[in-house]
Parts: sequence; structure tokens; C-alpha cells
Amino acid sequence: METNRCSINITNQADYIDLLKLYNDIKVWDYLGGQRSSQQIEDRITEWINPQENCHYWTVKELGSGAFVGSILLTPHYDGEYTQISYMFLSSFWGNGFALEAVSQVLCHSFEDKAYKKILAEAQSANTSSCALLKKLGFYEVKRVTRFDAEQVIYSIDHPSHRVVVD
Repeated sequence: METNRCSINITNQADYIDLLKLYNDIKVWDYLGGQRSSQQIEDRITEWINPQENCHYWTVKELGSGAFVGSILLTPHYDGEYTQISYMFLSSFWGNGFALEAVSQVLCHSFEDKAYKKILAEAQSANTSSCALLKKLGFYEVKRVTRFDAEQVIYSIDHPSHRVVVD
């Protein structure tokens, strides 16, 4: 997939070093439950490169330069009922619209190619930028929970054909 500024490809072994950069970007993990151990990082990257059937992982790179920007994930949500979209972008790319552009593209692709009626997203309430991004993408707040010792906001977006229009 491509956007105006990004290429979005299925994560593979060639992305290993870039994924290590993401896991070593301390700012990224401030809102994701904190740093991981070396073994946790290794396990997670292996999972992204060799996903289970119901998991999808994409690597986002800047068009032109080919610079690694971040990752987008589509995985089962903690509730076990719905699918969740997650995203992690290197802090050096924050505030430049890359996440909006790439996540929007993955959502469109997912609703076109998959039978999802809705997709969830979860963000720490203290991560106001991520919460604002989700609202800009059309997500609405469903509920708040405490997870990873912090308040999380669970958002939902409905498949375009399932949206209810209120006059």
C-alpha cells in the first residue's frame, strides 16, 4: 500500500533492525507500558515477522528516502471479540501527519478486504496526541479501563456500511 508520503508493507525479516529502533525509542514506550526486556523485544519482533493467522503487521517507510517511520498492527483485542488496530511511530516522526496518513490507509484496506464490522483502538488517556488522532480518524470512545497501571481509552470505528446516521 502507499499514501502520498508512505509505503506500507507487510513486516518481514528485512525489517528486524528497524523494529529494534522502534523498541529502543524510549519516548514510544512512555505510553505503552514502559520499556521491554531484551527477550520480550526478541519475542515480539519474531511474532511480527511470523504472525499468527489472525494478526497483521505492517512496516511504514517514508517514500523517497525509504526511512523507517513506524509500524501498524491489526490483532485481536484484549476482549477477544473484536480486532484492534495499534500503531507505533518513531518519536522523530511525531507531529508530521505520518500516523494519520498511514493508519487511515490501513483502516481503508482492512474494511475493504476483511469482514470487520468494527475495529477497536486503545490509547492511554494521557497520550492526548494519540487520542486526538483516533478521533480525527473517526473513532468514538466506548469506555475507559485501567491496564498497564494507567487509564486506557477504548475507541471503536464501525465499517462504513454499518454506520448509523442520525438525523
